Amino acid sequence: MWGYLLAGFIGMWLLQIYLTMRQMKYYRKTVHQMSNRESGYLGVGIEKKKLGSGTVLILVTNTEGIVEECKVMNGVTVFAKFKNCKRFIGQHISMLQDDKWENSLKMATAKITQQMDKEVPA
Repeated sequence: MWGYLLAGFIGMWLLQIYLTMRQMKYYRKTVHQMSNRESGYLGVGIEKKKLGSGTVLILVTNTEGIVEECKVMNGVTVFAKFKNCKRFIGQHISMLQDDKWENSLKMATAKITQQMDKEVPA
């Protein structure tokens, strides 16, 4: 009896490891595809919650800070996928606001602002 329980536990653990690795590969592929631009900036914001769904938000802007592409992934399981987010496209990063993804949006825009500040010649 204990052998079956232990084998089931190990099987579920290995399945979780496999699905997590698959999701990490999907995340890296999406970020790589979005960063394949000649110019502009990419910012990733992540919000983790102890209970409830977490959020990953990826923003791509042009050199002026206008959002050209946005994708959001939120969910609890490893089956969550990125979805296009059109509500921010065409807006400047300083004007972006959203109650639902506030922390991840702040993190992504802060990373883009940091990249933009590095590019400014002294």
